[in-house]
Amino acid sequence: MDNVNIILATNIQNFRKRLGFTQEELAQKLGVTFQAVSKWENTKSAPDISFLPVMADLFDCSIDQLFSRDMQSNIKYYTEFPWSDDDIIRGVVCEGRKILQVTDKITEKFTFEIIGDAKSVESKCNIEVSGNVSGGCNAGRSITVGGNLSGGANCGKSINVECNLSGGCNCGMSIQCGCNIQGDVNCGRDVTAMCDIHGDVHCEKNVTAGGNIEAEIIKCNKVHCETLECKSIDKNVSIK
Repeated sequence: MDNVNIILATNIQNFRKRLGFTQEELAQKLGVTFQAVSKWENTKSAPDISFLPVMADLFDCSIDQLFSRDMQSNIKYYTEFPWSDDDIIRGVVCEGRKILQVTDKITEKFTFEIIGDAKSVESKCNIEVSGNVSGGCNAGRSITVGGNLSGGANCGKSINVECNLSGGCNCGMSIQCGCNIQGDVNCGRDVTAMCDIHGDVHCEKNVTAGGNIEAEIIKCNKVHCETLECKSIDKNVSIK
């Protein structure tokens, strides 16, 4: 019996890891505590028999395969990652089976490049799109778009858009836009638009617009523009 428990414990752990689940995520799907899953995998206890068909369905295997010694020959290899089947184009960097996070310095060396248009793009690294992005862009580092970027943008570094930027954006460094910015902006450094800015602006340094700025709130060091319409301007802002 002890040997059977060891086989079951090993297979639960291996199936879980192949699906990319943590113990907490598997526990949530089964309606148990993560401590229960931990005990199963460490042979301190065994799952109730009622959980076996549920786990078999979740792991896409048979109950017999849960108790199989030769798991490698019985399971299929999963190439899917643990997120929903949506329309987002994702670029990831992996080390073995581990998806490297933005905190890993290695992501600085990678750029996810798309030639042409895209709907939504997401990556822990830098993102470059030669065409338009219609459904938003999220990057761990910088975002560069050769056309229009709509649907919003979030990144850890800078955003550079050749044409229009709409939908709001948040970034850790500067925002550079070749035409208009439409939507609220939050960034750690400068905001620059060659044409107009329509939306609230919060940045640590300067806001520059080649045309007009229309906002409810502006908070920054200096504002440079042709005309300015704003209900609330931070008292420390210098306007030219």
